[in-house]
Amino acid sequence: MRRTLIILFVLIGFFSINAQKPAVWIYTDMTNPEIPGNNHMGTINDPDDVSAMAAYLLMANMFDTRAIVVGSTHRKEHRTTPNQAQWANAFFGKAYQEEVVNLNKHIGGFPEKINFVQSCIKESAERFDPDKTYKSLDDYTTVEALFVEADNSTEPINVLCWGSLTEPAILVSYAIANKRYDVLEKIRIIPHWTNSPWHQGSPEHPEDVANCREDAKACAYLKNMALNGHIKYYECGAIGQHGIVSGSPKGAEYWDQFKVSKLGKIFAEGKYVHNSVDDSDCATYWTLLGDWGVGLSDISSNGTNKPSVEKANEDCYKEWALMIRAELLRRAKIAAGE
Repeated sequence: MRRTLIILFVLIGFFSINAQKPAVWIYTDMTNPEIPGNNHMGTINDPDDVSAMAAYLLMANMFDTRAIVVGSTHRKEHRTTPNQAQWANAFFGKAYQEEVVNLNKHIGGFPEKINFVQSCIKESAERFDPDKTYKSLDDYTTVEALFVEADNSTEPINVLCWGSLTEPAILVSYAIANKRYDVLEKIRIIPHWTNSPWHQGSPEHPEDVANCREDAKACAYLKNMALNGHIKYYECGAIGQHGIVSGSPKGAEYWDQFKVSKLGKIFAEGKYVHNSVDDSDCATYWTLLGDWGVGLSDISSNGTNKPSVEKANEDCYKEWALMIRAELLRRAKIAAGE
């Protein structure tokens, strides 16, 4: 069985690396977890994105990373906190730089460097206003950067959303106000858990989940735009949390294996709760890859999330969770030179 899995991983890696890599733009509310806050983890923002980001970097050869925007959050406490791009470039960047040589030597295709930028709403804590006409992006540098990237791109830009939806909502509103539907055709928005009839939400109110409640107007606007065919919005539901995370091994003995490498250590310690690593937003990029149980073809592009579809995708990821973790562990060991 072990030999079969190894061969499977090698084949998946070979064919995926040699295929066209999906272009990725990440919006994350991730900030330095050492900054104290009042949430359940004692931080300003949930540190689950720290684990999700470390795993993404271990998988970075599979993607064409266009940008990673950090601090895309409405937490007013962040108005006076240090530049979070500087933190991310030091925290993740140093670990990545030290281990990318081994990753390229034994796997290949990793970019030499990955840069992080700070969100334009980190200090303003602005929320999307559907009654406002966004005719200009002068005050929204990271939104404008995505618009320019999509405008110049010859392929779809996959916008992975790990928190607030204000920035992609502003982009969509701006594009519609300026009749740039051609740009919207090149954008695919892929969020995690902004809708779920099973977890936090209910069949009557699937939008009543944390990632949507906090940014309700942006969430409702994007889903309405998707339902009316203006954009593609692939709602993952809670399949990362209740599929990949719930289906993963439990106990420090297993997760301590990742700490052999710097990126693996960040992954294992970013958010370790209930005897496991919580990196639930990772479902956005595993689904984008499509080789690990669930793909975009298994999710509607119009922003809806049928209970039967979410349950099927959740169950599928539970079955694939061990293989997903095994692939990350393999890469963590390679990063460490083993």
